[in-house]
Amino acid sequence: MKIVDSTLADSILDIHITNQGNFYFLEGIVISEINEGITYTFNEASKVIQAAHNFYGPDISVCYISNRVNNYSLKPSDWLKFFRNSNNQLNGYAVVTKSENSWFNALMERLFFKTDIVRFDNLYKAIDWSKARNATIDNKTSLAS
Repeated sequence: MKIVDSTLADSILDIHITNQGNFYFLEGIVISEINEGITYTFNEASKVIQAAHNFYGPDISVCYISNRVNNYSLKPSDWLKFFRNSNNQLNGYAVVTKSENSWFNALMERLFFKTDIVRFDNLYKAIDWSKARNATIDNKTSLAS
């Protein structure tokens, strides 16, 4: 289900639209919907990261949901660049897909990511997980202070 087909309109705080896809900024959550047939690169991801920093501020702390409603590919070597050069804080990474091919691609990304990638077949469940994950991390941060 695409976000435009959901009941999430009131939760969307901002939308960043590129030739590569749409990126929805919610409270503590970034949801991507990459366009059909795209090869998504670090160069494009860098632009979205900058947009997220502009929106959330320099101390960004969000969960990322890849809502894989279209078929696209990632350039694996670029994810090494992303995780080495990224100073942002991802509290969690979720993939929403019913496609086994799309999930296989996410498993390949896991090779470059230090945190688990969690799979969901429902966007609402991914959002609920992201909210709970953010709350847990916020609680740990406030207890450590």
